[in-house]
Order: sequence, then C-alpha cells, then structure tokens
Amino acid sequence: MAHTPRVGDPAFALDLPTLGGGRVALTDLRGRPVLVSFLRHAG
Repeated sequence: MAHTPRVGDPAFALDLPTLGGGRVALTDLRGRPVLVSFLRHAG
C-alpha cells in the first residue's frame, strides 16, 4: 500500500524536464519554496 504524505514529511525524489529543455531535481531546490505543476499536452 502506498504511503500518503503528510505535512512535514520529506518530499519524494523527483527529477523532471524544464520548459527550457534542461532538467531539474527536487533536491537541487532544497530549502526553497517549490511549486510543481503538471501540464497535460496534446500529442
């Protein structure tokens, strides 16, 4: 069964492409506020 995250839990590992063609890992942003937005694209 999957663990449901709670406020204060560490974020899970995440590495995603950027709009500029690079990549960013959530760990690169540690200590900074982060908003992750998942957009669906037609394709």
